[in-house]
Amino acid sequence: MSSHVIAVDIVAILFALVGYHMAFRQRLVRRLIGGAARPQPGRDEGEDPVHYALLIFGMMILAFGIILFGFTTFYAVLTE
Repeated sequence: MSSHVIAVDIVAILFALVGYHMAFRQRLVRRLIGGAARPQPGRDEGEDPVHYALLIFGMMILAFGIILFGFTTFYAVLTE
């Protein structure tokens, strides 16, 4: 495989890791971006709109990273 394919695969893996953390490790992501780790005391996590935004956006980035990795790698392998 060429160095371009490896570079794109590394970026795709990073996208997948970031997406996973945004979707499933939201407390860590909220601490990293400087927000509160937990919702406000009077609100349930299900009522927090940031929870849903991180979940949806995280899943989109995760899927994009997996698809980018798969398509790039398969194309490089099948056209050699």
